Amino acid sequence: MGQKPFVGVWLDHRQAFLFWLDDSADLSVTTLESEYQEEGEPTDSRGKPDATSSSGGVAHASVEHRRKEQLKHYYKKLHKSLRPAERIFIFGPGQAKKELVSVLEKDKGHRAEIIGVENADKKITRPQMAAWVRREFEMPVQTP
Repeated sequence: MGQKPFVGVWLDHRQAFLFWLDDSADLSVTTLESEYQEEGEPTDSRGKPDATSSSGGVAHASVEHRRKEQLKHYYKKLHKSLRPAERIFIFGPGQAKKELVSVLEKDKGHRAEIIGVENADKKITRPQMAAWVRREFEMPVQTP
């Protein structure tokens, strides 16, 4: 496999799939897991944050702080993994893609060009992700 200058990144807050394409259109996939968890937050009978508990505000603030730290660590791992890229296409559901772009743009030494950021369904399959990445980089879509 040749150099891997192009990468498509599908991500949400829980995981990321990095689809690396080299100049000969060979594709390899790397998976990164985050430690982000939504469980453990104090809730009321409706599943909403419990504002009535005496420590509810403190507990909620603690949970939010932990979540922010988990996401910060996740984006740091992603950023490090993306350093070899020359061009990056980012897609996925929710806000994670925009949050990653923000992290990448804050790095003055970041040399990769972000060619696009698009919404994608959470239920998309890996082969669909791979085909999407190939299309974005105008590489031949290989069928199984």
